[in-house]
This record gives sequence, structure tokens and C-alpha cells, in this order.
Amino acid sequence: MKRLTEMYHPITSTPFMCSNEYREILPCKSLKPYVRCFWEASADSNTMQRLVIPDTCIDIIFSINNLENKCNGFVCGIDEYAHNSNIADGSSIKFGIRFYAWTAILFSERNFIGTKNSAFCADEFYSYIRKQLEPVLPQNVTLDKKVKFAESILLKNINESRMNNNLMNALYFIMTSPKRTSIAELCSYTSLSERSLERLFNSNIGISPKSFSSLMRYQMLWQEIIYNQNFNILDAVLKYGYYDQSHLLNDFKSRHLLTPSEALSIAKK
Repeated sequence: MKRLTEMYHPITSTPFMCSNEYREILPCKSLKPYVRCFWEASADSNTMQRLVIPDTCIDIIFSINNLENKCNGFVCGIDEYAHNSNIADGSSIKFGIRFYAWTAILFSERNFIGTKNSAFCADEFYSYIRKQLEPVLPQNVTLDKKVKFAESILLKNINESRMNNNLMNALYFIMTSPKRTSIAELCSYTSLSERSLERLFNSNIGISPKSFSSLMRYQMLWQEIIYNQNFNILDAVLKYGYYDQSHLLNDFKSRHLLTPSEALSIAKK
């Protein structure tokens, strides 16, 4: 599992964003194989909207109203398509724990079947974590203190027995192939039937292996657009197994809602 998180670092639509309105903190060393980051979003007035893209992660999000001393927790399943979200408003802030798609199950009290593109009450999946964390969050403590407290709770609630080696092997195979992996290739590599793979991915991640492989290709492409100053779209077509340039652009826009150039422009603001 540690090897997977060293190989792959999913990013958001604005990976360089760090301000009073939005901030991310990496987890401690012991939680790095499990947690992508902790984050907090706030807005001084009105409403702050943000483009939420498929980052292949699963989040626990707490909406905190300090004025009324209230806190509500919910879980966002893995997203297949981008959407605009009000991440904060003038009276509340949001604190999130962002898990890798394959590690969220290790802290959950149930499987993730039927959770893609949806949000649920935190009690359905993380009732113990919610009960421990929610009383502390409305107390106007700093983000660093929120993270330290959340880390202490998470470290006590890792259920390693839920880790599935077949899933880890399948994910490794997907990650080491930038092109979208076929089900036949996954079955051959893992020695599992198609039905077993479908059940394994849907239970542990909430999405089919075919869909997850497609999301991974999109994320890898997005990271290359962001970080490769010499990005060439024709090279990317070949590298990521698209039919042609039009296929790449249509697939990216269907996931991100923007063209690569538009997405890059927003990310760099």
C-alpha cells in the first residue's frame, strides 16, 4: 500500500492553491500511506465556489458553523465527473479528510457499494470518527490543531484486516500502465474472474475496475498537463492510448468540464 501512494499523488483542479480561503496539510508519516491530505476551506463573505474534479479520492467533510457551535459530517464517494461546489460561505468553514480511494475502506464501518457520485451522512461509514472529532471542530481551534486531533483518531481506527491483496495488485497494474487497462488484462494479471474484480472494486472503492482505470488515465493526463512544461498533446495521445487528439480532448472535457488549456489557466491563477 505504501508503494502505491509513493507512485501516485492525485491532484485537484487547483493544486497550487494555498490561501486564507483554502489550505491543505499533508498527514504525519504514519498516515501518509492512507491519507492524501487534510484540508480546510473558508470564505470571509458570500459564497466561494470551486471546481471539484475526479481526484480518485474519498473525503469525509465536516461543515462547521462556529457562530452556532454546530458541526455536520458527510462522506463524498468517488466522483466520475467534475462539478462546481460551494465549499464554504460566510458563516461556516469546511474541514476535510481526503483518503486515497483504496484506503478509505480501512477506516470505514461498511463497504462502498453504490457510493459513486454521491454524498452520505458520515454516520453511515465513519460514526466513531465523527463522534470523536465533531465536538472539537467548532471550538475555533487552528487547522494544525484540527489535523493533530484527527490524526490521533485515525491512527486508532486503521483496520488493516480490511486490506485486500488482490485489490492492491490490480491497482498496481493499473498505475504502472498509463493507458486504460482492459478487464481482460486485469483478470490475467490478478488471476481473478471479471465478476470477482467487479465485486472487489465496487465493495472497496465504490466503482467498477473499468471506470477506475479510466479515471486513473484522466488523472495521470491532468498531472502531466500541470507539471510537464513541454506537454505535447500528440505525444499524450500515444502515451495514454487515445485514438486521436479529438478523443483525448473529448474525454478530458467530459471529466473536467474544461479543455486542457482552460483548466491549466485556472489552475495557475
